Amino acid sequence: MLNRVIVGNSPAFTGHSFNTMEITTIPIRYIHALLGAAKHRGVDGENLLRKADISAELLGNNKARVPAAQYVQFSQSLTEALQDEYLGFMNTPCKPGTFEMMCYACISCPNLQQFLERGIKFYGLVTDSVDLSVHIEGEEAQYVLNTGHGTVDPENFLPFIMLSIVHRLSSWVIDQPLILQSVSFTHPRPDSVDEYHFLFKTPVKFDQAANSLNFSSNYLTMPNRQNEQSLETFLESPPRRLMGISSSENSWVIKIKRQIKENMNADFPEFDSIAERLNLTTATLRRRLREEGSSYQQIKDDIRRDGAIFNLGKGNLSIEQVAERAGFSEPTSFFRAFKRWTGVTPRAYITKKEPVT
Repeated sequence: MLNRVIVGNSPAFTGHSFNTMEITTIPIRYIHALLGAAKHRGVDGENLLRKADISAELLGNNKARVPAAQYVQFSQSLTEALQDEYLGFMNTPCKPGTFEMMCYACISCPNLQQFLERGIKFYGLVTDSVDLSVHIEGEEAQYVLNTGHGTVDPENFLPFIMLSIVHRLSSWVIDQPLILQSVSFTHPRPDSVDEYHFLFKTPVKFDQAANSLNFSSNYLTMPNRQNEQSLETFLESPPRRLMGISSSENSWVIKIKRQIKENMNADFPEFDSIAERLNLTTATLRRRLREEGSSYQQIKDDIRRDGAIFNLGKGNLSIEQVAERAGFSEPTSFFRAFKRWTGVTPRAYITKKEPVT
């Protein structure tokens, strides 16, 4: 028997962060996506960039990244300017506070499926610009996302973020990671495919018939572990909490990051020693990382890259000091790595990072 449940939307974009680390950075293409929505709705994008201390010159570098805090500031400013939790991507705006009220309306539901069903009714009164549904067939379930007429999203930002928020909100409701079997998108494979693997921790397919999350239908009958008291805590910073909830406990990327010291002056541990601590062979751990679209070298590069961008942005360290904190004994090696990561040298990045005047 095939059941269909439309799921409510959420203000996913308004505080997006890819993990809980302060130094997390966000690809510049997401700033482009928000700027496109702002321009379409007649909002001054340059003013928003100034508020978030993001240089307009960075927009010309498709490898550039910005600290998550600047992304959050930018998206929050756009939400306020548009009075729209959907940041102008959809034809019908959604007033700030809608997501919060939906949560209060659904929090008493006994299980995940009923939580989602009540979300159907709530958002049916708010907008018809996006249709999020759950299909159940036997032991398999799918979240399917369809955007309505008038959606402005040339960067395919909307399905990426909306599906991730449905995933994370559901995980919060049942108080355990909702493990995905796969994620599908209708748009072509993007250059930044690693961001998809990092966010969903599961195989990701492109050029598919629908945008969907695919998982075991058993999750829908799991009890709602939350209540109004826990919801009040949750809503103190819902976007950041949402993006921190995932199948991270089962992510080998996250498990390895926990094994790596936060002190960037220290050497990274050997891969075989990490495998031993995780009770795996090195071959098995490499295979599991490949399944998540990553590798140990990629993990180390991401930590070094984000740490370097974060420290350069603070402006109180020399380039040599930033290089040392990123684990480079020779500045020239750091310069080469940084240019590979961002497309420009550290010095050029600092110049581009200067606020718009």
